[in-house]
Amino acid sequence: MGSLNGVKKTGNWLVFYLSIVSGSILAAIVIGWLSYDLVSRQLHLAAQMQMSQATLMHEFNRLMRYLVLPGGQSLVLPHFKMSANGLAHFKEVKHLFLLTAVIFLVTIVPALRGWRRDFKSGRQWRYIRPMQVALVMPIVIGLIASVSFDRFFVLFHELLFRNLDWQFDPLLDPIILVLPEQYFMLCFICFFVILEGLFLIILWRAKKSLKIY
Repeated sequence: MGSLNGVKKTGNWLVFYLSIVSGSILAAIVIGWLSYDLVSRQLHLAAQMQMSQATLMHEFNRLMRYLVLPGGQSLVLPHFKMSANGLAHFKEVKHLFLLTAVIFLVTIVPALRGWRRDFKSGRQWRYIRPMQVALVMPIVIGLIASVSFDRFFVLFHELLFRNLDWQFDPLLDPIILVLPEQYFMLCFICFFVILEGLFLIILWRAKKSLKIY
């Protein structure tokens, strides 16, 4: 019976963490999408590609709609030729985005129910130590990324993808020229800030309910 309770407790915490992480990823994707216009203007990406800002945004929005919307539609960017490897990589990214959305939708309701149940029953203290521990990991990863974002970016892709399709050749996949490192860095920063913010809010709420400051 004790082992069964332990498995259930572990499962509940896993669901809780997955809801927070997946929600943070989705929020970072949305913010990254909304901020691309500003980033591209600051870096003069449209001018570098000899196209208007409106054309660049039209192409970027087509790409993002392909990545985040379910369905078997093909990726077609009229102003950017795409290699077979480039298309395959974006298809993998699409699957990861949709998987993240599914994880969030599956876990958010039980996570919120567990949160409300624990607070109503006076067990909010259970969240203090896990949130304190959880706060450390994003900081550690963020520090590693800040030392060498190039290396971190490579390791990130090596962990997520089993092939080298993500290593775009600008001659074959010029889309990579308008997806610079600075943009991806902004997306990662947004993710870590949102994740840390959620952990802090949960920790603050748990301590406040117990009047621990």
